Amino acid sequence: MNVLDLIFIVPILFGAYKGYVKGLFIEIIGVLAFIAALVLGFKFLGIGMNWLAPAIGENTANRFLPYLSFAIIFFPTIFLINKLGWMLSRALRFTILGTIDGFAGAIVGIFTWVFGISVFLWLLNAIDIKLPSHLTQESVTYPVITKVAPSVISKVSDWIPAGGNLIRQVAEEHKDIVEDRGEAK
Repeated sequence: MNVLDLIFIVPILFGAYKGYVKGLFIEIIGVLAFIAALVLGFKFLGIGMNWLAPAIGENTANRFLPYLSFAIIFFPTIFLINKLGWMLSRALRFTILGTIDGFAGAIVGIFTWVFGISVFLWLLNAIDIKLPSHLTQESVTYPVITKVAPSVISKVSDWIPAGGNLIRQVAEEHKDIVEDRGEAK
């Protein structure tokens, strides 16, 4: 166990605590909201970029447009799904046993933070930011955590009607958009 493991374990333990406090139902809604927001963010990234491009200058568009487009889709999706979850939770508050709900929520809270850390590491890797190899090679948690998000997103993207392999589609669409912008200059 090294510093990287401690950096990962602290938020995971925080997730366990928050999951216990919130309970299973709200944690499941949170995970579903996060996954749905990621899938929709990637799925509609190209559409969002094409919609925003005319409103943003060319220099800014090349650097920030993918991130802005993703954020405009990602954050409202999470907000709306979580809001719906809280409304349903209030309606179902007394139907789930409290202690079991708390412990199950802790497990889902752990998964939520592992998934979030995995997405962060996946994005770092996608933009060629590498963690120091001496930290990753000696880490107990790094090899496990890095595989979670790509695996979950790949499986979830196959369940979306006409979704196919989402990661492959996003990569191809991003490549086409970049090529189109290069020809337009």
